[in-house]
Amino acid sequence: MRFKKSLNNNIALAEDAEGCEVIVIGTGVGFKKVKGQPIEQSQIQKTFRIGSNDKYQRVEQFLSDIPLQVIDITDQIIEEGREIIGKKLNDSILLTLADHIHFALDRFKKGVDMQNPLHWDIRHLYPAEYRAGELAVCKINEAFLVALPTGEASSIALHFVNSQFDSGSMNQTIKITQMINDILGIMTDHFGRALNQESADFSRFITHLRYFIVRQMNREVLSFKDQQFLYDVLSERYPDSFQCALKIKETMEQQRGFVITPDEMVYLMIHIERVTSRTDTG
Repeated sequence: MRFKKSLNNNIALAEDAEGCEVIVIGTGVGFKKVKGQPIEQSQIQKTFRIGSNDKYQRVEQFLSDIPLQVIDITDQIIEEGREIIGKKLNDSILLTLADHIHFALDRFKKGVDMQNPLHWDIRHLYPAEYRAGELAVCKINEAFLVALPTGEASSIALHFVNSQFDSGSMNQTIKITQMINDILGIMTDHFGRALNQESADFSRFITHLRYFIVRQMNREVLSFKDQQFLYDVLSERYPDSFQCALKIKETMEQQRGFVITPDEMVYLMIHIERVTSRTDTG
């Protein structure tokens, strides 16, 4: 790793062995160094590499528009978010989230209040990420003496959701959220009652749906040997869940162009049965 530019004493722009620009964070990592100087690995506590999004490929140019205080608070928010969510986050979240916070502060100063139409859905579908978003808003308000609207918590939560995938964009994450909502709507209509969103089974089901939808969007076919046997057994054992899964299959294939195999149907049936069971205690 070679030093390129100091952002402050503890944050620097560097170049890795492949010649890619990265942001490194560590005590004194940006202090009194000259361009091209090697950075000792022991000094680096965190490294943020940039994804394929063209907007962030020129890190130095991007960072020139973002105040260092925003970069610093974003790093703190990410660390707290990791602890709350307990999942690996893509390195590019530092720039995407810093960019979002920077513009959120700008909108606040200009008196522009942008409502997030998915606020309620995000709050209930991604509770851990939403809690991280709430803490982030409190931290931003305290650091910059502002009063960002509560809707910012859901927008920040989406950044945490998006960063859990190795590839994809915020637009894709929004589409996934909307499709999950569509599927839950089909289930609610089919069973004639609201789902228990506080149960552990519901949380596992949402995670399954996220990866199920990503597979469909990437045209990845889930296929296992002898799954037809399980399909036949489960469709007979759980007829109500089977009929619900069929409705999901028909709707998503017609409206979204999905191709849902018997293998995917097996997992759908299992999760639907678990999440709609009246004896479920979470």
